[in-house]
Amino acid sequence: MVAAAAVLGLVSCDEGSDEEIAVGVAFPLTGVSEGLGGNLKKGVELAVEEINASALLGGTDLRPVFEDTEGTPDGAERAFRKLIDEGAVSAIIGPWSSTSTKRTAPLANESKVVAISPTSVASPSGITAPGDFIFRTSLTVDKLVPEGIRKTKAALKYSKAATIVNIDDTFSVSSNDKVLEELAKYLDVEVVEKQSFSRAKNESLPDLAKQLRAIRDSGADVVFVSALSPGRQGVIVKAREMGITVPLIVIVLTGTDVAEAEKELEGSTEGAVTVTNWVDDSTPQSVDFVGKYKAKYEEDPDAYSARSYASTQILAAAIARASTASPEDIRAALQMIGPESALDDTIFGKFYFDESGDGVYSSVVRIVRGGKFEALE
Repeated sequence: MVAAAAVLGLVSCDEGSDEEIAVGVAFPLTGVSEGLGGNLKKGVELAVEEINASALLGGTDLRPVFEDTEGTPDGAERAFRKLIDEGAVSAIIGPWSSTSTKRTAPLANESKVVAISPTSVASPSGITAPGDFIFRTSLTVDKLVPEGIRKTKAALKYSKAATIVNIDDTFSVSSNDKVLEELAKYLDVEVVEKQSFSRAKNESLPDLAKQLRAIRDSGADVVFVSALSPGRQGVIVKAREMGITVPLIVIVLTGTDVAEAEKELEGSTEGAVTVTNWVDDSTPQSVDFVGKYKAKYEEDPDAYSARSYASTQILAAAIARASTASPEDIRAALQMIGPESALDDTIFGKFYFDESGDGVYSSVVRIVRGGKFEALE
């Protein structure tokens, strides 16, 4: 990491004022995803508070510039354009969904402004792969799913699998495609039913009875679920209501999903399995983060606030390594966080970026027992 003196002067301000680096933050602060966006915002604010109180940037402060994506790809594009054209930002943290990240990636690459999404996990194709300025700190489905299937297959010993996917979301389709691709590699596993449903972000969840009846009657001994939070929660509750008792393996099931599903139907998440990026006790650094978050906000963090917190910390580490605060130098510094120069103390544990700009670290596979995530054994 460069000396603090080299970091000073990254941004020129009026004489006598503090040095600052403006960082855009594009999350859904209104609309149906407002609660999720609020938690993402809290994670960034906590990280910025810690970074500015430390010596990491040698007295230079990060100044977050928040813009509302309204929870839609159109809103994400508007937020990015405003931050790029008017905000004079060195980097942008966001957006949250893979669909919005896919929309904003060309804009960031064309404008040569670094964008780092804390929560997009779809396949790199069409997102990070085409350009050099897009980074993601979540494990993508290309990394999550193979390891998740290996671990769940060993623990649950299933031989007949069913899948259900929301076909209106980039992440969900990408996740489902990877699940089917990986299951095909196991000669002792048969995919006995494939079902889908259609739900745009701002629409209510469809009934799902037809799809889940077919899954129930298929003889599947495990069901893979690929959907965003409302869809995940809806599938879990409806499946249990219809008498599906086999394990539901839900890609990136979060603690918030578990809590919301339990509110609707007590016991519905019992035995559900998550293949995910983070849970609150996955590393010692996670436990420390949870304590600091609860002290500041008097509530538990969710997976979204944890990942935005980590993304801000990772971005700051890159800025500290960069020679200037220009997007080009920050991009180069992020690219240098590779296997030989990994960050060892993130809430994910050891962290680095692959050649596409996507995060690499250990995945987490847990089972829900009594409303809490426990080790899958």
